[in-house]
Amino acid sequence: MGSVTNETPENPQNIPPIPAADSDAAAAGAHDIGGLLSSETPADQTAAAEAPVPENVADAAPTAPEAPAESIPAPAETAVESPEPVAASEPVVAPEPIAEPEPVVAPEPAAAPPLVAPGAPMPPASSETPAQPGVAPAYPGAAPAYDPNATAAYPGAAPAYDPNAAAYAGAAPAYDPSTGVPVPGGYPVAGYPAQPPAAKKPMSKGLLFGLIGGGAALVLLIAAAIIVPVLLRGPAQTASGIVEEYLTALAAGDAEAALEFIDVYGDDSLLTDEMLAASLAIAPITDIVVEETESSRDVYESEVSARFMVGDETIERDFTVWNYGDGDWRISDGLVSASLSAFEGLGLTINGVEPQEEYTELFPGTYQLALAYEEFVIDAESDTFTLADEEHSEVFYDLYPKLSDEGAATFRSLVRASLEECIALKTLATPCGMDLTGIDIQGYEPVDGSVTRTITAEGQKDLDSLKPQTSYSYPTMVSTYDSVDIDTTLEGEKDGETAQFEVWFGGRMGSPSVDFSEETPVVTWE
Repeated sequence: MGSVTNETPENPQNIPPIPAADSDAAAAGAHDIGGLLSSETPADQTAAAEAPVPENVADAAPTAPEAPAESIPAPAETAVESPEPVAASEPVVAPEPIAEPEPVVAPEPAAAPPLVAPGAPMPPASSETPAQPGVAPAYPGAAPAYDPNATAAYPGAAPAYDPNAAAYAGAAPAYDPSTGVPVPGGYPVAGYPAQPPAAKKPMSKGLLFGLIGGGAALVLLIAAAIIVPVLLRGPAQTASGIVEEYLTALAAGDAEAALEFIDVYGDDSLLTDEMLAASLAIAPITDIVVEETESSRDVYESEVSARFMVGDETIERDFTVWNYGDGDWRISDGLVSASLSAFEGLGLTINGVEPQEEYTELFPGTYQLALAYEEFVIDAESDTFTLADEEHSEVFYDLYPKLSDEGAATFRSLVRASLEECIALKTLATPCGMDLTGIDIQGYEPVDGSVTRTITAEGQKDLDSLKPQTSYSYPTMVSTYDSVDIDTTLEGEKDGETAQFEVWFGGRMGSPSVDFSEETPVVTWE
């Protein structure tokens, strides 16, 4: 049996070789067949196994087996080579360390009482750990010496075997199948223990308060989005309430507010504050009375009766109000439509504003129509109209422009001047008509340049009383279908002879027209 010395890497000593027989004996004494690491001999182990186990293991006085004196050398200062840990059924080989890390000091595990034969005395506790016999001291770079009470030498390596402790920390104790009593120091069912879960970092108070505050703010925002519109909206609207608010907005001259209560189907260029101000200046809207009782055809449509004054005129009418849902009420007939195509090109204005389209929409009120040309006027008793419902819009179908007295005089003057120019011509044909080119004068050929035309006294009266007419398609075009009495004479030639003739039939004057939209109106003849 070899001896253990206090050699160090700095002071190595020569170690005599260990005989093979002794080495095998030492190994046999260190490891029995069942995988238990002990100093017992096989005979001792057999006797221990056959001995009966007392009913109360804790009451039995444990004793330690005796070991030969020469096999317990002094504790070594340096670590010796550790044998490979052995599992329950087959040896477990500790992994080779990759590098030589810094040593990790683990807490000393609580020692369990060693397994001894029943009735054997328990040896006193000792703080010294006997070295294994027959193990040579370690050299620099060699594996650390085996210590049965030491933990694993390297982090992550298999823990060192301790015969007085449970095989692995956290492992279930082994049981005796005959009694069901836990046996101290038994091997665990599983292998290495699972790593404990990493401790969770506690949530900071700032983060906790931030999450609580953010959630509260979100709840407040959602509540505000729901509650505030309801509070601002006020009580639920009714059809009669919508009509009253609409007429009130008109009386105040607030076009923007009035538009909130109506549907607009046409040109809205005249639905402005400017238009309302001019209308109220002519005839204000007053004495608004709206019936609270509504006549409902269904849940979506209601009829509301109202009475109000426009100037000195009392208006009584019904309004049709549609419910589009969610409190959205709209008056479908709150405007008056106007057809203005008869005044195209004449620069029509309504309360001083020129509409953008031929068909336009107007608020209920009073309106004055005017034309940009002084030669034209509205063909009606008045140019000012009160419009409050669709029946009043029919007035536009009967409205047409006509020449003013000044315009008619201008028209007659232009026609006279153009006709007199034509009368002065001696030719068979003129720009004013009165063409004598194909006239039959008893077989004589009419002589060009021999024609004489004269406006008679009756014709002068005709010119002074010409009736101008405007065109529906072209309102600025004025014409007349009246004729003027003219005397005409000419010469005819036949077989070298010339004769004078008076024209009784043929050579009629054309129809004069004047377009007043031109910068300098002139007469054209047809």
